[in-house]
Order: sequence, then C-alpha cells, then structure tokens
Amino acid sequence: MTVEQAAKLMSVCTRTVYNMANDGRIPVVRMRGRSLRIHREKLEAMLEEEAAASIRAAGGVKEKSCRTNEETRPTGGSATSFQMESTLDDLLGQKTTRQPRR
Repeated sequence: MTVEQAAKLMSVCTRTVYNMANDGRIPVVRMRGRSLRIHREKLEAMLEEEAAASIRAAGGVKEKSCRTNEETRPTGGSATSFQMESTLDDLLGQKTTRQPRR
C-alpha cells in the first residue's frame, strides 16, 4: 500500500508514516530509492497486536450480560400507533396522553 493509504488506515498524517518507516516501526519496502510501500497484511497484524496489548494493559474488556425478568413480546411487523402507546404505557407504568387529531 502507499504511504497515503497507510496514513489513512492509521489515522495519521503522511509525515508520521515516513517517520515510523525511518525508525523501523512499520514494515516497509523501499522501491527505486525513495519510494516507499507498506506491507498491508503485516501492518494490519501489527495494529491488531498493538490494540490487543493496549486492551490487556488496561485490564481487558469485561462483558456484562444484562439479565431481566421482563419478557419480550413478538410484534411481527409494524406496530400501529395504538400498539406502540400500549407498549409504552406498560413500560412506563402509566398512561400516556394522546393528543387529539385535528
């Protein structure tokens, strides 16, 4: 991939990509002297590993399951305004006030 593509993938400017390439922080191939190409698969693997390491260092991501005693009602298609009102009333535990049509 080109320097511009790598910069877009990493959300950095092209100068940062050149600096990272010169420092050996990203896998590059120099073509015809100054032209750079970045190995896409190696760069993506490197970014994935850095993201995983960052998550591990932060203590990981803990998933909590949301359990509820409420049951869901299948609607099977579009609900009418009256059905939506009824569902909202059930959820809120109070009656909604419907504005009369004009």
